[in-house]
Amino acid sequence: MPLGNSITQGDVEFGSYRRPLWHMLNKLGYNVDFVGSTRLHYPRHEPLIPDYDMDHEGHRGWRVEHILARIEGEAELEVPDIVLIHLGTNDIFHHQENPGTVEELRRIILRLRELNPQIRILLAQIIPIDDKILFGEVEKLNALLPALAADLSTPLSPVILVDQFTGFDPGEDTYDGVHPNKKGNIKMAERWHAGLISFLDNQ
Repeated sequence: MPLGNSITQGDVEFGSYRRPLWHMLNKLGYNVDFVGSTRLHYPRHEPLIPDYDMDHEGHRGWRVEHILARIEGEAELEVPDIVLIHLGTNDIFHHQENPGTVEELRRIILRLRELNPQIRILLAQIIPIDDKILFGEVEKLNALLPALAADLSTPLSPVILVDQFTGFDPGEDTYDGVHPNKKGNIKMAERWHAGLISFLDNQ
């Protein structure tokens, strides 16, 4: 389950990381089923090139608390084996304190684990924002995530940190300073792919 905000949802023109990721995995012979409640890109359109599994749980504008409320409130939520979490960008835009965002991420992971005790989590250190002040806030949030992953990871339900920040240039890899362009989506897909392989090889 790709889980997140508009960066996960994607844009109808530039797409999202989900398409190149699915093709990377498919090329290696992995039979991967993306899951989620929607298939749409912003602004509520199917992607221009629908040649991949389009299901996802990405919601434009949503903060971590919105995802948490959805997960806690959905009795019939489709429960994945693996979840890719990229969240926190909108919380930074709304000036939420980073420790509060981290606590909400903790609650999301614990709730997912209630639904599937063997769920495996890929938790992203989120991509940077092309703004000097907000760039620094992203760095501060990302610095808190290794401890969260280490604290929650268990042999039965591991939490792996995926560094989506390092090497991502918001000036070159986004179309608006926030959302990835095609180049940025490929970079994100490569990072997710590297994290996923260890899980998929043990299926």
